[in-house]
Amino acid sequence: MRVTIGRPFFAALLILPAIGHAAPPVPSPASAYRLLLDCRAITDPAARLACYDSKIAAFESAEKSGDVVVADRAQLRETSKGFFGFGALRLPIVGSRTRLETPEQIEAKIVGVRSIGYGKWEIVLDNGMRWRETEPGTVDPRVGRPVVIRSGALNSFFIRIDGAKGVRGLRVE
Repeated sequence: MRVTIGRPFFAALLILPAIGHAAPPVPSPASAYRLLLDCRAITDPAARLACYDSKIAAFESAEKSGDVVVADRAQLRETSKGFFGFGALRLPIVGSRTRLETPEQIEAKIVGVRSIGYGKWEIVLDNGMRWRETEPGTVDPRVGRPVVIRSGALNSFFIRIDGAKGVRGLRVE
């Protein structure tokens, strides 16, 4: 007896993972920030000013203690570059539906190299990142050469030294 699996079965396999998959929730603004925004609803100018004065002091102390971090979009982009190679990082922006993601590729110069055997190398970049080739490369890295590291599918990365063919790599530090 032969069992046949039809197209409806495969269609169900494709649809099932999407069922129940919701978008990640956007976090609510920090309470110190929310309290500051609530002062806008006060109509009496003197009371509104007093509210702002008291809430901004609370907001400032929350920032100094590290409970609240104030950063503009450029600072968030710069911070996300430092996480390149450590997987998919998404930084939610409070009160916004947009997300900052790590860049698709980085460009740097090699400041240190070390052979790890079998034609593979560990390289240190001028931005402080340390990468390791996971397969033998066609070019031996040398200090001062430019390198482009590009993200691939399924959290893989390709290290391209001095324009040569890229090899798979892994960020170490």
